[in-house]
Amino acid sequence: MSLLKYPFPYKAWLTMANDPDNTLIDDWNELDAFIWHELKLPFADSLFIRSFNKNLPQQVNLVDHPQIALGHQHDTIHTWGDYMHAGRRGFDREDAIESVELLKQASIEPRVWIDHASFAGNMIHGTNKGSVPALLDSSGHTYTNFVYSLDLARQAGVRYVWNGEVTSVIGQDRAIGLSEHASNLRSAARYIASKAPIAKLKHLVSDNRQYYPHRFADGSSMYCFRRYGTWQHADIDGLAEILSPGKIHRLISVGGTSVAYSHLGKRMAGRHSEKQHIPNTTRAALKNVAEFYAQKQLKVSATSTLLDYLVLRDHIVLNSQNRTIEWKPDGIRFQQLDADELKGHSFSFAISGGNASDVEILIQGVQVDAAKENQGNILTIYF
Repeated sequence: MSLLKYPFPYKAWLTMANDPDNTLIDDWNELDAFIWHELKLPFADSLFIRSFNKNLPQQVNLVDHPQIALGHQHDTIHTWGDYMHAGRRGFDREDAIESVELLKQASIEPRVWIDHASFAGNMIHGTNKGSVPALLDSSGHTYTNFVYSLDLARQAGVRYVWNGEVTSVIGQDRAIGLSEHASNLRSAARYIASKAPIAKLKHLVSDNRQYYPHRFADGSSMYCFRRYGTWQHADIDGLAEILSPGKIHRLISVGGTSVAYSHLGKRMAGRHSEKQHIPNTTRAALKNVAEFYAQKQLKVSATSTLLDYLVLRDHIVLNSQNRTIEWKPDGIRFQQLDADELKGHSFSFAISGGNASDVEILIQGVQVDAAKENQGNILTIYF
């Protein structure tokens, strides 16, 4: 008995980790209508809770546009809001406390956090002051850090934090060759040299895991994840290249996962006067994704769904002799496990010998019932 990487018959898994920068409400409506309603792609979205950006006064955010909470799923917050180019309006921990309450009122439980630009409260990208409870100066004096808010992000539901990387390797959660390592390291080094001189070398890609545990400065642990794409293609126009048929075919052929990086609400500067926000090339690329999803070759989901699946999958214990499959908590995302935590997920196993119906399902030592489907020697368990 062995565990398949992804639920049968899917060969690869795609999600989208969008940043909401520059999004206008008419463009948000067009994106919602095409991606979530016409194509019915089950991606999740990200949002700004508030926006004080004077350069983008009409930028979509939860407070000014509460209707977005009633549209498609949002599982990600782009920090506590847009405090860039905000004039004298700074960010303080009190803003985060208010944001937690605003999320509750909107019935949004964010599982994913993505740092924004050079925001003072970032956890990893550019600065880590958002995860540092106190500051120490060169003379040994300790000061309260009034932008610390990682504990509040945890309280809101966050368990996954973007690690600040954009990888050019197609397909994570798989072994890669030396040439792919070299290409990705060169890409990361070029970005650091040109745009982020204070970035730490530890942020360079050292392997191809989709997620990994990270201990923050306040002593707590969450999982970090990386996004796929390129900095220059991170808008609705460049998405056509990131999700091109060739890239999707490559993803399926190598059997990996991909958390695509984009700013769905941002378009090339020369197209600001155009009525249509999503260019035809990007529409075609997304339609191609929808076709592979309908054919059950490519799994598509929210980013949090993928990351939850990987954590759950990687903590399954198989006992072929006793014919048991047991799900155990990982201690970071899941402190305890029950059937509710597994609801909506499915897992596939290659079964050799015996009857799949006699396989015993355990969650943290407790036997449970779950739907089973046998397709040849493949057993899929649905929660």
